[in-house]
Amino acid sequence: MKIRVIRVDLPLKHVLTYARGSISVARTIVVELEQDGLRGHGEVQENPYYQITVEEMTDLVQQTKDMLDDYALADPVAMWRFLSPVLGVSRYAQTAVDMAACDLWGKMCNRPLWQIWRMRPTSPYPLTSFTLGIDTVDQVMERFHENPNWPVYKIKMGGKHDMPTLRELRKHTNAVFRVDVNGMWNVEKTLHNAPEMKKLGVEFIEQPLPPDDWEGMEILKEQCPLPIMADESCVCEADIDRCAEYFFGVNLKPCKVGGLTPMRQTMIHAREKGLKVQLGSGIESTIAMSASAQFAALADYLDLDGPQLIEKKVGTGVRSENGALIFPTDDDTGTGIRVSFR
Repeated sequence: MKIRVIRVDLPLKHVLTYARGSISVARTIVVELEQDGLRGHGEVQENPYYQITVEEMTDLVQQTKDMLDDYALADPVAMWRFLSPVLGVSRYAQTAVDMAACDLWGKMCNRPLWQIWRMRPTSPYPLTSFTLGIDTVDQVMERFHENPNWPVYKIKMGGKHDMPTLRELRKHTNAVFRVDVNGMWNVEKTLHNAPEMKKLGVEFIEQPLPPDDWEGMEILKEQCPLPIMADESCVCEADIDRCAEYFFGVNLKPCKVGGLTPMRQTMIHAREKGLKVQLGSGIESTIAMSASAQFAALADYLDLDGPQLIEKKVGTGVRSENGALIFPTDDDTGTGIRVSFR
């Protein structure tokens, strides 16, 4: 098996500001695995919050080249375990390789992953949200009017104009609102804002407090009129049990748990603990979005709008139109991605 690492920068259509900073270009790596004339692809972006850089991920993935020279993929789970001694130190790097392995495996089986894993939905998939970053009220409204027909919006908060922005948005749409604070509020601010947010149609608040403020989470669980979703407080499957004591749901992403291989079990674990599951994403291209979408049938909520936020196209695969996931119908195998960088 051959492995290749490709550095890809993904310029955003607009600068996206959230509580911890701003991003104009998502720096990513794409991993390509080749075997028997077939190729699989995986993608992951760097994450300054977790001190993950493309340089470190690239170096780590390159270390697997010799290990894979004589390796033949037969089962992504076995390969995930085989490479864990090297890649296990970085779930992000592990995700890119595992994603590529799962895509390749599906192509080898000539079937889409969701079908191999028996995850056909019994009802339509949930609708995915569209993200609106922190900015002035006028700037947020300008971004909204570029995409005015989405049924669900994720609204980043933690800035100076949180509630005025929410009030103005509600004048222009009946869509569901979900608020993401990225841990930048405290208990008092959350409890102050939540009653009005509920009246304005907010469905839940994602990570209002710093991830280690468990005392504050306990207060919110008892007093907050809106459900609270964990993101930064749930960085791997080991966090599920504790999060079940404080949150109504968790935002899960392949990059946080180490790939598609552990993602399914993590989602099942969360549901067994009574948690709602949001299938999340970062600023990703169609490669990562298509891979994550294979789990859509297990999710209660979707946040898979990465390709909508970036300028660069990397190929075709699963896409969304006004919140609805659309899976490819022609030659849909693996994760459904067909790469063509431009």
